[in-house]
Amino acid sequence: MNKKLEKGFSLVELLVVVAIIGVLAGVGIVGYQSYTESAKEKVAEANFNSVVRFFETEMTLLNNGVQDASGALFAIDGVATVTSSTYSSCGSTAFTRGNSTNGTVLKLKGAVACHFGTQDGGLKFKNPFKSSQTNAVVAVVGTGNGAVGLYQKGTIIIRQQQAGENGNASTYTPSADTATAGRLAVVYVGKNETAAPALSAQTTANGYITKYINLD
Repeated sequence: MNKKLEKGFSLVELLVVVAIIGVLAGVGIVGYQSYTESAKEKVAEANFNSVVRFFETEMTLLNNGVQDASGALFAIDGVATVTSSTYSSCGSTAFTRGNSTNGTVLKLKGAVACHFGTQDGGLKFKNPFKSSQTNAVVAVVGTGNGAVGLYQKGTIIIRQQQAGENGNASTYTPSADTATAGRLAVVYVGKNETAAPALSAQTTANGYITKYINLD
């Protein structure tokens, strides 16, 4: 009776196959990570563009007297620190141009941030790069740049334009938060900062995008 010999794979052949699988898996992981990072960047930049378009439209209507009280913005203060409860409620008082109580620079910054916040009725914009940050859009109290903790990739900061920024003279003075007119900056943060970023570092080359909007 003849026996049929069955030939298996040699150890070398198995090692070659394992090596090939490892290389393919490595390439796939790198490709997937690159794809997810690109997708997050597109979402974050789309969020920024949505904020800017909305802001510009509302200010056009208000500054040109088409409407005195906004139908979409509700007066609320900005915040110095973002927490899970930030912008939990926007209130019901409309932002009103020229009103010393509900139409100030501070109220406008907070109103826009709250409109895009996670409260009921808000647009619930979140930072795709940082799941623990429930609000992608934040407003800075005062005339400074804001705390370094706000400068995380994907965050959209609404603050006052600063002295020497964007070609302004170094003597430029941001309006007080209590003022009813001023120039605001909408800033897209393109990198994680570990120290308070200087205005000179907030450039396109560093991933920042800045748009300016007037409250007249």
